[in-house]
Amino acid sequence: MDSSELRIGNYTLDHGHPEQIPYGSDIDSAGLMEPIRLSEEWLVKFGFEKFEFEYEEGFETTYVLEKKNGHQFVLNDDLQPMDGEIAMLDYKLAYVHQLQNLFYCLTGAELIVK
Repeated sequence: MDSSELRIGNYTLDHGHPEQIPYGSDIDSAGLMEPIRLSEEWLVKFGFEKFEFEYEEGFETTYVLEKKNGHQFVLNDDLQPMDGEIAMLDYKLAYVHQLQNLFYCLTGAELIVK
């Protein structure tokens, strides 16, 4: 992993085990860490709820995190951030630390494992 992708509090695999980066000095050893693949399991750990909708064209799945201020942080089933019905970015999240960093950049808050 490249250390420029990481922040204190990001989850990575350290020797095969999920670990949260506690100190900035630990980021220097990013080459020894591996990213954690973003999965439904991790979304649930962060408090996202899964919603499935059936349409004539097929099924749609979204993952929604309700924030305290009433706003929602939404991902589609391709793990793209959504604004209503439209993907906000032409970018799919692949790893837990990417979700953590994007969420922090957009909200100023950390994602907390529940």
